[in-house]
Amino acid sequence: MYFAGWRAGMTILQRYILREYLIPFAYCMAAFCLVYLVYDLFERFPEFVEARVPIAQILLFYAHYLFAVNGFVPYIVAVLPFALLLSELYALVNMARHNEFTAMRASGISLATLITPFLVVGVLASLAALLIQETIGPDATRWTYAFNRRQVETRDAKKAFLHTFYFHSGASQRYWVIPRFDFQNPGKLRKVTVTQNRPDGSLAQEYFAERAEWLDGVWWFFGMRTRKYTLREEPTGIWSRTPDKPVEMDFTESPDDFLGEWLKSDLLSSWDMYKYLVNHPNLSQRSQASRKVDLHARLAMPWTCIVVILLGIPAIMTSGRKGALLTVMLAISFMFLFYFVVHFGMVLGKRELLMSWVAGWLPNIVFTGIGIYMLRKIAR
Repeated sequence: MYFAGWRAGMTILQRYILREYLIPFAYCMAAFCLVYLVYDLFERFPEFVEARVPIAQILLFYAHYLFAVNGFVPYIVAVLPFALLLSELYALVNMARHNEFTAMRASGISLATLITPFLVVGVLASLAALLIQETIGPDATRWTYAFNRRQVETRDAKKAFLHTFYFHSGASQRYWVIPRFDFQNPGKLRKVTVTQNRPDGSLAQEYFAERAEWLDGVWWFFGMRTRKYTLREEPTGIWSRTPDKPVEMDFTESPDDFLGEWLKSDLLSSWDMYKYLVNHPNLSQRSQASRKVDLHARLAMPWTCIVVILLGIPAIMTSGRKGALLTVMLAISFMFLFYFVVHFGMVLGKRELLMSWVAGWLPNIVFTGIGIYMLRKIAR
């Protein structure tokens, strides 16, 4: 409703600018996605043929693959700033070629009015990138990972996902041992052993369950046995049994916590990465710094869409027709310099030469400042 109301309040000129911007943006996104998918299909096609994967499954795989995390962020999120910048440059250069912006400014139209469509698209793109990265991306990445394991890497699908898994919650001083952990179904466990430690680290109590299930936000243990220990970590007696009925356990660990421990950071949302740090307060300082840098950089990445908008507008509007090509190259160079600073800052942050939040957010802050400075300069 907000977007519809904003669009209704737009002038005819702003709608024209928005149309000139969104059409090349749609072409850029389609081209980037098509090239990415075709390139990947050439590599995977022999594996698909060997595994006899149905065409419908291949199409479903690539529908997930576009949103899956590849390296650091989902491909869609990574390519979105480039598509925004290229389409912005195309629209602005095309207008500059016909002196449209010069005529608009000479007619008394403010710079804020002219750049509003670009900024609104940048904000909406950033919010969409954040939503994809934090919700759709991790699920799509897990789906594609499971697809590869099931269809290509192994004939035995069930065996592919079963692993012995250990989990330690530093906040609650509990250790979980799960002999057969299936990351596709982390809420159903078999033959689970949980040890509860005291604040000093000594063993206080031990639980064993033939089966454990996560139901309505609570762990239920089936076929449970328990045994308590003294301060010297000696058992106080034999195992007590409750085999006939399920027992509700007051444990704070959830299946998402297990996934956060077992999966790589590119398979997790930022919230899962944060919970991992909370559950592991005893990590080394270097490990904490590395994970905090990844967390801040992940949160900062979607807002690159606004940064490229702020850099592209003044770069083109300060050039004439003859200098358009040079200015486009300069704007693209700014983009690559931005990503260089991103990775350089992450390296410094992981080596504890910069604070974690500085390493993650510094490129956005610096280049946003540069863009605002350039806009103010041409507004005079």
